[in-house]
Amino acid sequence: MFYIKSLGAFIRNLYQKKYVIGQVVRRDFKNKYLGSYLGLPWAFIQPAITILVMWVAFTYGLKVDKTTEGFYFLPWLLCGMVPWFFISDTLTAATGSLVEYSYLIKNTSFTINIIPLVKMFTALIIQVFFFGVIAVFMIAYGYAPSIYWIQVIYYVFAAMFLLAGLGWLLSAINVFVRDVGQLVVAGLAILFWATPIIWPSKSLLGHWRYLAYLNPFFYITEGYRYTFLHKTWFFENINGTIYFWAVTLFIFILGATVFKKLTPHFA
Repeated sequence: MFYIKSLGAFIRNLYQKKYVIGQVVRRDFKNKYLGSYLGLPWAFIQPAITILVMWVAFTYGLKVDKTTEGFYFLPWLLCGMVPWFFISDTLTAATGSLVEYSYLIKNTSFTINIIPLVKMFTALIIQVFFFGVIAVFMIAYGYAPSIYWIQVIYYVFAAMFLLAGLGWLLSAINVFVRDVGQLVVAGLAILFWATPIIWPSKSLLGHWRYLAYLNPFFYITEGYRYTFLHKTWFFENINGTIYFWAVTLFIFILGATVFKKLTPHFA
């Protein structure tokens, strides 16, 4: 009951601070690319180049036109890469967010726990743009829009809930152990190849497949494919949904608790 009340208080606090969060997110998004010649377009060019390189390598290098499930490779790749960009960008930026915004920590009127969330909302701006990219390529490859597409909202919410907990946990520890930032980068590199993003999950056999399912990020990336390609509702994957939310709630509570305990020591 205590955690339910705390969660309710957290959501109310976000709503009350929505103007402040909006202003900081807008400033953070601009500052991230302010020093480059192209500026803000780099926010979209960098992930687009990554997807292009992957597509060229697999389509023309490895001669992969369709997946084993019969889907065209580029739309299938987009459905895995787009949510991964949101995950990796958020975790990388959120981990160092308290150090980056250290001048705000000494400001007693500022709510510190929104700082890691600012990085998440900044990454969400790019994610929304790529929803349009996915839609365009889906239609171009003959996948007509359907009612299933609306559940992408659910998967974004699920990802944000998971990333909020991880963002609090990692950013709080990183204040005292700066190696955490490097570990996150290395961990994300491993998880990218360990998560079925550019290879189909069905290629794993036996216990290896179940090991991949233990990765909560897999629920998000595969969820995009359920949404745009498989046309499957999230509640049809009842076991995966229950497992994901059990893990996510644990991480959310753990991250919030650690962040709250360490907050007095940040300054």
